[in-house]
Amino acid sequence: MLRRTKKVIITLLEIFIILAIVLISVSYIYFRYYKETTFRYAKPLPNYVTEMVNSAVDSIDIANGIQVVKVDLDKNVRYVVYSYFTDPDLAKLYSKFSDSRITAEIPVFSKNDVENARVIRLMNHKVDCVPFEQTLSYKLAPDSAEFIEVVCTISIPPAYNEFKGIIAMSLNKTPSETDKEKIREVLTKLSDTIYTEVK
Repeated sequence: MLRRTKKVIITLLEIFIILAIVLISVSYIYFRYYKETTFRYAKPLPNYVTEMVNSAVDSIDIANGIQVVKVDLDKNVRYVVYSYFTDPDLAKLYSKFSDSRITAEIPVFSKNDVENARVIRLMNHKVDCVPFEQTLSYKLAPDSAEFIEVVCTISIPPAYNEFKGIIAMSLNKTPSETDKEKIREVLTKLSDTIYTEVK
């Protein structure tokens, strides 16, 4: 009887050890290859592209920043490829946000119907200008509202094809129709160039 009990205990211990190894392995794979790649910055854009992006923002008087975001629809995640802000205080806010959100998942589609509708408009290749308070960025970094009034966004690429990402330009005041037209031209050109790098 004692021998049988001992044998059962050893078998249970072996099963426990195997389950523990499987659980640790699955956890490692999940956090190392799925979660980590979801949240960390993607492969950086080449210098010629980042210089082009910076110049584009600098060419628009009311623009004070831009973010290039890559989208993975299969995983329902978005992550920053590149960002640039002309205002040092705004840049600090976004840097602080990025540093504190390393383990936070940022979905493409969420339970927010307004934001989901906006993503669908972008997938339909509309240049979308909305008040900052209506954007996901506002919910994630509300202190930025001190610097940003409107965000104009375009898909990557800027025409019917794939949907690889989003370019969002922040503005410190509401754009006029002339401003919107210039922003549309600038974002379309950027989107075409960036698409060749992220596809």
